[in-house]
Amino acid sequence: MMRLIKILAISLVFCSTMALAEEPAVATQTSATETELKQELAVRDSVMQVQGDACTLEKDSLRSVIETEKAKSENWEKSYNTIKKDNETCAQMLSTSISVNENKKEKEDNDRRAAAMATSSSFLGGVGIGLLIMWLIMK
Repeated sequence: MMRLIKILAISLVFCSTMALAEEPAVATQTSATETELKQELAVRDSVMQVQGDACTLEKDSLRSVIETEKAKSENWEKSYNTIKKDNETCAQMLSTSISVNENKKEKEDNDRRAAAMATSSSFLGGVGIGLLIMWLIMK
């Protein structure tokens, strides 16, 4: 049995050696094709790497632009809120000032009327007393 195994092993080695002796042309052709494929894959991988790097740079650039715009938006919103608050304060102060000025004007007008009325009353009172004295004298 051992002998049979040895014979089978020797015949297998002999057959495989014969098969390899017939395939060297095919092996070199396959090796050249594999080399070309590996080169094409290497070129494709390098192109894809360059495109990936470009995409990464563009993505980072867009992120920084978005962050800048977001910061600008927040600043503009703060500025708008500050201006809105200042505007409301100014509007309140203006309305208060206008109402105070209107009250002063009304008071001054009332004082002028009262002064004019007092002057007129005093003048008419004086004229009335003068006429009365004249009437009494002339009588």
